[in-house]
Amino acid sequence: MAADAVKDPAGANAAPRVIPTLQRWQGEAGSWTLDRHARLLLEPSHARELGPMASRLAEDIASVAGVKVAVSIGGLAGPRDIVMRLPPCGDVSPLIGREGYTLDIDDHVTLCANADAGMFYAGRTLLQMLVLDGRKDETHRALPRGRAVDVPRYRERSVMLDVGRKFADVAFLQDYIRFMGWYKLNTLHLHLNDQVLSDDKKSWLSRNFRLRSDNPAFATLQSTDGRYYTRKDWEALERTAAANGVTIVPEIDTPGHAGAFVLARPDLAYAEDSPAGGTLDPANPHTLAYVESVFAEFLPWFRSDVVHIGGDEVNVNGGKVSVNDQIDYLNKLGRFLQQRGKRVEIWGSADMASRLDKSFVIQRWINWGDEAKTNWSDRGFTWVESFGDWYVVPFGPSYFNPAGLRGDALYEGWSKRLPAERHASTGPVGGQIAVWNDKGTMDYDYATTVNALLKDAIPAAGQLFWCGEAKDETGKRVEYPVLRQSIESLQYGPGVSLFKHAPL
Repeated sequence: MAADAVKDPAGANAAPRVIPTLQRWQGEAGSWTLDRHARLLLEPSHARELGPMASRLAEDIASVAGVKVAVSIGGLAGPRDIVMRLPPCGDVSPLIGREGYTLDIDDHVTLCANADAGMFYAGRTLLQMLVLDGRKDETHRALPRGRAVDVPRYRERSVMLDVGRKFADVAFLQDYIRFMGWYKLNTLHLHLNDQVLSDDKKSWLSRNFRLRSDNPAFATLQSTDGRYYTRKDWEALERTAAANGVTIVPEIDTPGHAGAFVLARPDLAYAEDSPAGGTLDPANPHTLAYVESVFAEFLPWFRSDVVHIGGDEVNVNGGKVSVNDQIDYLNKLGRFLQQRGKRVEIWGSADMASRLDKSFVIQRWINWGDEAKTNWSDRGFTWVESFGDWYVVPFGPSYFNPAGLRGDALYEGWSKRLPAERHASTGPVGGQIAVWNDKGTMDYDYATTVNALLKDAIPAAGQLFWCGEAKDETGKRVEYPVLRQSIESLQYGPGVSLFKHAPL
């Protein structure tokens, strides 16, 4: 559904400038006021499903408005009620999918969605409307009367963090998941293994794999810096993600970027790297069997139906692995995962396009040469835009935003970097911004350094990936400084505690 500014009658409320902005708004006159008698009223037939989400919404209303809202089931809606209802949502139900929703603010408020993801986003919009009512903190009460129909532009709205080179602790990731959900980003892509090369390019400073199994068969598969996630850690992340509309997509990257696997199985190393020890040999049949065993060990940890298999830069250290060997290895690994119910994502490389499994979702990332112009739809693939211009590499080269990725730059430049001759049917199905920690052994952390470099781009990514560029009531493009006025009030959202001294 394209962004749609519906013409409102005279005196009607303009569309509230939530972030991301609404796809469709029909304003009415006046406002609805929250007070201490308000209830979250659940449709009885879906009360069990809606219950946990209603409790969370009640907590968040209390945090932004200072009002405790009771959760009730069934009965007639009164003028102080906020009704939460699963389908049907009227004639728009077939259009809004799993993540879309409707929001009606009239004599009472009604949130309706086809699935829990849409209901979560409806709640985020309601909370943002309260925050933007012009009153002081914890006195927010007013919602503008009107009707919203809202649905995402892209199915995958992603932030990638390279935790392979620089470990991110669980508390940081949980707060970032909440921050992402506030701006309707739905995918946290975690790059779980990688290595850091010395400045003279003669040795490896670290080679890490961030998942730690109690299975003795994988005792040698670990991180040289001793930092990792246990299954208990991972499950805590999955619970936070599920409560915030976020899917965690795990990436186990082979045969390149695979130094931790070489340390665990030196017999599988590709011998012609310089320095040696960073790449698995895809032509060795035992390599595939070992990597499949690693996936088999950790697949039960992952709730996502998507896994990422990497596959990029196999010869980045001067090797001469043939393209055919890479493709054969990746296709076989992909089939192994597909047989276990997973969809496969992979980094794009145009030299593999002719034989790579067309069911793989490509992440388009290369931002130099002819490949920067590649539209992967023309090659028969579904693809996600993960263009290198939107990377952050702390202490890295100037073209990778070492001083940070500003929301203004992302908002102004996103559509300009998409390939030419692109139409809606041939464009990406998702967008991603990323942090790569090529200098991950340097002394910096996520809560301060990485957040400082990335935070400004999160609301802009939410805007672009959910709605595209904002439009006003006349259809005119809204400039980013106007959106920033809302962001300054919205900040990181409810429940985020780590970044109080780093406002947006």
